[in-house]
Amino acid sequence: MAATQTDEQPTVKLVVHCRRCHGWLLAAASVSAGIGPRCAIQERAEQRAAAARPLTLFDIAA
Repeated sequence: MAATQTDEQPTVKLVVHCRRCHGWLLAAASVSAGIGPRCAIQERAEQRAAAARPLTLFDIAA
């Protein structure tokens, strides 16, 4: 029984975990950003909400 040779090379793809939900990121843009598109939208919404919140004395002291 002889092994067959193919000209195909294995495909290597860089994948990482999302920094927010820890799901797998496959798209090149998501891998470079470290966050998936849905998590990025949610993170930006949370940042805008936090920026709109007025500061309290406890926020300033920290």
